Amino acid sequence: METKGKGLTRRESLKLIGAAAGVLLTGFPLKVGAQEPIRLGTLCPLTGAGGPYGPQMQQAIVAVVKEINDGGGIHGHPIQLFNEDSQTNPEAAVRATHKLIEVNKVSAVIGTWASAVTMAVAPVCFNSKVFEISVSGADVITDLKDDDYIWRTQPNSVLQAEVHAKFSLQKGWRKLVYMAVQTPYAKTFGDAYAKVAEAGGTKVLDSMIYEADKSSYRSELTKALAGKPDLIMLMGYTPDSIVIFKELFKMDYKGAIQGPTFAINQKLIDTAGAEVAEGAYSLDPATDPDSPAFKNCARLLGTTEVNNYAAQTYDHINLITLAMAQGKVYTGTGIRDNVRKIANPPGAEVGTFQEGMKLIKEGKKINYQGASGAVDFDDKGDILSRPFSYYQVKGGKNVVIGTMK
Repeated sequence: METKGKGLTRRESLKLIGAAAGVLLTGFPLKVGAQEPIRLGTLCPLTGAGGPYGPQMQQAIVAVVKEINDGGGIHGHPIQLFNEDSQTNPEAAVRATHKLIEVNKVSAVIGTWASAVTMAVAPVCFNSKVFEISVSGADVITDLKDDDYIWRTQPNSVLQAEVHAKFSLQKGWRKLVYMAVQTPYAKTFGDAYAKVAEAGGTKVLDSMIYEADKSSYRSELTKALAGKPDLIMLMGYTPDSIVIFKELFKMDYKGAIQGPTFAINQKLIDTAGAEVAEGAYSLDPATDPDSPAFKNCARLLGTTEVNNYAAQTYDHINLITLAMAQGKVYTGTGIRDNVRKIANPPGAEVGTFQEGMKLIKEGKKINYQGASGAVDFDDKGDILSRPFSYYQVKGGKNVVIGTMK
């Protein structure tokens, strides 16, 4: 993914991340009298299905950490950052998590993408009393017996499904097929979507969960099109969605396609072809571009084109560091016990670590407001609200056509 203006290409971002990580990992330049470093780990998807988003996600964390360290760290403690690639793969992510916890001795694992990845690494984290925060939204994450160590800034799948269903109803589609790649959220999302859609008068002709990484979905699509739906609600990842889009085009499907923006993105448009993707709709939890936090995140990244996952990881690192500043306890348990104190109201609204640290030192209560929206958490570590954006593919680009808070 390339950014515009002062932004960096994906390759340049990776080089910057690697350079920053090298400084942080090899011989951290401690000042005389500096205190023990705080060890934190990132597990963003630099490759795999999340590859279009992971580099900027990690870049946001690295940039915030650099500013914190340049300003003297957290109560004199510098941050030592260890970066791993989840590969958007549960097995690879588990191996990387073991390394982060057992070798690098981190207090937190930041930025997992994809519910299957978060579900896989969650037990490793909470059994080690390591704080983990993700951009994954499956409800099975909420239901984990995790002793409050697993958190997320992405709305749960039920909330996302309800927003998708309301959009479908607004568009007037009355016959649909639900298709989803095999993931932890597939059935929960489909059930919640169907409940709202059917209550609004839409008929769900079929609901199918398919395997990832197949070279063809012709048999599934033949079955899906048998009832002549006017909408295919497609909850896939980009690689399988590309295959499905191409095959639907060859099968002369004239109805609508709706899905998540993390799948129906510029990579899909460029790979499947603009004509193939034309008209497709997608929805995604949005950023809050008017917030001071978003503006600071954009400044650090050198671009206004901040993907919503990078906005979330900007929030992750600020939440974690402010929680440690609040409690002066630099363990996973210390983070867990203080996040709500700095994230939830009441308190003075802040959007950067520097603002929050100043007020904490003055003994004042803060309420962190994020680049991804208000990050107020319930008792299960789920956020309470989030803005959404609607997109449509027009002329080879994914264009915002509306928003909802």
